[in-house]
Amino acid sequence: MRTIAALVAGLLFPQDIPEPAATIAARADTSAIFRSWRIRGVMGCPHKGRTRHCLWVENAFPCGLIEIVRRPGASLVAEAQAATRGLRTTAGHTEGGLSFADARVHTLVPFPPDLVGIPIAKPWPAGFRVNYLSELDPIGWRIDWWDRILRPTRVAIDCESKPFQPGCAGIWGSYYPRTGFVPQPSEPKAAYLQAVRAGRVASDPAGRVVMSPYLFEPRTGHYLQMVRPVLRPAIAIGAPGDLETGSGSPTGSYLFIHFGIFEECHRCLPPRLVGAR
Repeated sequence: MRTIAALVAGLLFPQDIPEPAATIAARADTSAIFRSWRIRGVMGCPHKGRTRHCLWVENAFPCGLIEIVRRPGASLVAEAQAATRGLRTTAGHTEGGLSFADARVHTLVPFPPDLVGIPIAKPWPAGFRVNYLSELDPIGWRIDWWDRILRPTRVAIDCESKPFQPGCAGIWGSYYPRTGFVPQPSEPKAAYLQAVRAGRVASDPAGRVVMSPYLFEPRTGHYLQMVRPVLRPAIAIGAPGDLETGSGSPTGSYLFIHFGIFEECHRCLPPRLVGAR
């Protein structure tokens, strides 16, 4: 009876059950690596009086986890529980087409998979690290003029019909101001853009409160994969596509894996993040 009661309670009152970061990383869409892999050329570099040649490649690779939450102290990552416990937030509403949520950004670079000797570009493996909790950055994450002052830039308007103008995350919306407020009535769609904005705050604090810098700024053309509430394939940031069907979260919490686009030429060019596409 207790087991049945627990199952019924879980169905009636869904909870955000955290899971280890390693388990989350194991569900990364590795097809994004193959879909984005390409040869940029061959490089030669001097080494001890000789010329060393290498294959210059580029591809996506997982480098971080980004959470969007609408409940106080919520986190879907077990290792982040200690950092988020006790946090209080004003999140949890979608009114008049304006959606708001809090965010967490974490670094996690897994070891590269065995791709049968195929050279792939990847950053150095890094263990789990909490970079950004938006509740600790209440002014910047909630007040748009703060970001306008510290990072003056032209705010893109109507990105859905004009996605290539500066400041647009493709058709998803404007990068700036980097707040949790998104003019989007669809919660899943808003979560994608909020995740990109949070990652860019953690990458470029500029007066914002960040626990440690996130070294892999999310950029247009890089990839974002929804892991929870449902597992979806990785999609290029800003690309058109169905972001909403079957993706709604009963608790308003979303978890994404961020894939940066990296280039590398083994023993000649170290791995580095490439620009927006």
